[in-house]
Amino acid sequence: MISKERRKSILYAFVALLFSIVLYFNANGQSVQDTLSGNEAYTQNVSDVSVQLLYDTDQYYIHGYESTVTAKLSSANRVQLNAEAMEDTRMFRVTADLTDLGEGTHEVPLKVRNLSSAVKAKLDPDTITVTIEKKVTKEFDVTPLLETETTPAGFELNDVELSPKKVSVTTGDQTLEEIQQIVARIDPAMITDDGIDTKVTVQALNSAGEPLSIVSDPVQVTAKATVTKPTKTVRLYGTAQGTPGNNVESYDFSFSDIEAEVTGSESQLAQLGNSITIPIDISGIVHRTTRKIDIPVESGVSITPASIDVEITPVLQRDDGNTNRSSSDESSASSVESTPANSSSSTTRQSEETQSTSSEETSESSSETTESSSQPNSQEDSSEN
Repeated sequence: MISKERRKSILYAFVALLFSIVLYFNANGQSVQDTLSGNEAYTQNVSDVSVQLLYDTDQYYIHGYESTVTAKLSSANRVQLNAEAMEDTRMFRVTADLTDLGEGTHEVPLKVRNLSSAVKAKLDPDTITVTIEKKVTKEFDVTPLLETETTPAGFELNDVELSPKKVSVTTGDQTLEEIQQIVARIDPAMITDDGIDTKVTVQALNSAGEPLSIVSDPVQVTAKATVTKPTKTVRLYGTAQGTPGNNVESYDFSFSDIEAEVTGSESQLAQLGNSITIPIDISGIVHRTTRKIDIPVESGVSITPASIDVEITPVLQRDDGNTNRSSSDESSASSVESTPANSSSSTTRQSEETQSTSSEETSESSSETTESSSQPNSQEDSSEN
């Protein structure tokens, strides 16, 4: 006979169970109702689900099919649904069984495998069309294919070199007969003003230039090409800028190089002309000084040499109105502002004019001396007479 305490325990357990059932249906009533009625509470569309083909990979080559489908998943269990929707945790896969099919084109139904029993899936599309051919492999030369042979700045591209020059192509036997050439198509975006240095995917083209289905080994080749850039030789000129030093009348410039080679587009070289003026800061210079100065060029233009050594010689004022260089070695001075720089030792146009004037003055002075010296002789002759 059941004791009184035992009967109370059973009663309490029954009441607890009853409350548990009420709470469960209160929290999951809609889900349970949907499950019992055949409706799923949650749905989610999963796109780009890969299609796996089941066939003899050693004997056949398959092409012409959609490689991905969309799966509409539904489940009353949110956790299970999310697990199947995420690629990293997904257990199911979509397959097409071709094992019983021969060569040719076929429409094949898709099947979902390894899907959780708590989740349902509907595929879109639910069939695919495939073409089955005998598998063949052949080696081909790769040809570079360019839409343009000039760089963005207009430089001409030299011949494109591919590495490797040959690839192994696997495809179907019928597709192999359609191959006109194997190419590495170089997009204009891959071309820079320095040339081409990039990896390019290998393609097979038919006679109409349409791509064919192949598997290339390697998949990509390296394409390289240099450019031929127009060049010209220009003369270098110097022009003084800044505030001269005290007691300095002018400056002579001597350049380590009087010419430079410029590289750029045809339009840039035409705009540049035949000379480049180099600004030289002479502020505060009162003694002979040598400075390295960059040659100014616009963007997109390169120049060799990029800089030159300039010897700056101040021409000092004298009390008698003439000029004198800050050093006795006047022959070391070369070009002056706005005049072309000669070799490492040359005479400026202004210096030549000064020397010419001095020579003329000396000549005139000599002539006057000769005349004055001849006058006393004439007077002596007159006295003797």
